[in-house]
Amino acid sequence: MRNLLARWFLALFTVLTACHEFPEVEEGLGEPSATALVNAQTLTCSTLQVLRGSIGSGQSVQALSTQTLSGTEDRWAEYVELAPNSSVTCAYGLPQGVSASSVQEAEVGINYRGPLRSEMRWLFEAWDYEAGSWVVVGDNTFARSWTWTSASLQLPAPVSRFVSGGPFKLRYRTESSADASLLDLLVVRVQLAGTDAGSPPPDAGTSDAGTNPTPVPWTGVTSFTYQLTGYANGRLEQIAGSEFDLAVIELSRDGSSDYFRSDEIAAVKATGKQVLSYFEIGAIEEYRPEWDQVPDDLKLGPVDGWPDEQYVKYWDERWWPIVQGRIDRALAAGFDGCYLDMVVTYEEIPADAAGTDRDDLAHKMVALISRISEYAKSKNPSFRVMPQNSPELVDYAGYLQAIDGLAMEDMYWSDDVACSENWCEENRRNASRVRAAGKLVLSVDYAVQAAHIADAYTRSRAAGFVPYVTVRALDRVTVNAGWDPR
Repeated sequence: MRNLLARWFLALFTVLTACHEFPEVEEGLGEPSATALVNAQTLTCSTLQVLRGSIGSGQSVQALSTQTLSGTEDRWAEYVELAPNSSVTCAYGLPQGVSASSVQEAEVGINYRGPLRSEMRWLFEAWDYEAGSWVVVGDNTFARSWTWTSASLQLPAPVSRFVSGGPFKLRYRTESSADASLLDLLVVRVQLAGTDAGSPPPDAGTSDAGTNPTPVPWTGVTSFTYQLTGYANGRLEQIAGSEFDLAVIELSRDGSSDYFRSDEIAAVKATGKQVLSYFEIGAIEEYRPEWDQVPDDLKLGPVDGWPDEQYVKYWDERWWPIVQGRIDRALAAGFDGCYLDMVVTYEEIPADAAGTDRDDLAHKMVALISRISEYAKSKNPSFRVMPQNSPELVDYAGYLQAIDGLAMEDMYWSDDVACSENWCEENRRNASRVRAAGKLVLSVDYAVQAAHIADAYTRSRAAGFVPYVTVRALDRVTVNAGWDPR
């Protein structure tokens, strides 16, 4: 009888050990981070195990890897529903070649929809291999009632204990039978020591590391402003006096030939900001000083909605001196890098514009970005290259190696209209891949309504991006109360 009881107890202990259903340790609940980790890698759940209760029929772990839902959207295949009194675990392996000791910081990225904390408590916990117990990272205190709410919860230091004996393990659970809850995102983001990006994930595109310049790390960028016109008195004092970490501005104060001087850029940088110079690489406006230098046969017709702007044959060698001249001006003025617009030209001109097809146009655009990066870094190895839009180029060889970051317009809101088309989700997914490769991703949304502004900042930060919401005219320094530094 004693042998039978011993075997029964051992079996029960084994089951509990496998499920890690040990009492949790509350080291102090992690408050939602104001910003997500910069230059972090995103780890997605490889194994979802239901310890108690159930998840929705037909739902899978893939729904937890990318944030796709906002407001009260309800698309069954894009989230995981947990029944009342449920408990699940997820495992997150480190990329190949990354050691536990190299993990400096980590956070949990969440998009939650369900009851308020006052109605029932849903816990987020991480397994501590050294203590042999679960540590509470946070709960649903941050959430709005049955509205998708995203958050980033910091794992308490030292974070190596959460990965010293195996993959990161998260547990999401409740002891209450009051109601269900939904998750659209449950990821782990890690900041590694001594590297900007670590090893890119398999689907993050490839690079020509032997021929392209070395990407430049970013430090301390958790906010930015973006202004192209309307500089007060033609000067940069307002930007210099702001509390933003990064500023994107024009090469010239008038959009034409009155270029910002090196002492003006130095004065902005002296306040601790990094400054990027904006210019287009796939189109040209009539008011630019180089307009007359562009042969008519290089122009491909007006840009939709901008009649004074023409697409150009950006792959033609005669276009390169225009681009090179702009890089030279940015370097001479002391900008920290360039912010490249009209990358979308390759998507918007006729597919046979170069006598080939759309795929070839994409290759040609990547080749131009790579050439810009190689040329600029040959002059200043610390010069950063950040294209705007067209994140699908992540699938093309050389792209990731050529860029130091990515900026995305209309990520969530376009002039106070929600970005809910299929291409919106595709853009967010591809931007997340660029982010997962260790690149800084800026999101630029256009909205003035408070709820839309809040939604953009919340979702962007939860995805690991750095957000900014302003007006499409880009004619002012917008400081959104409660969201931007002031």
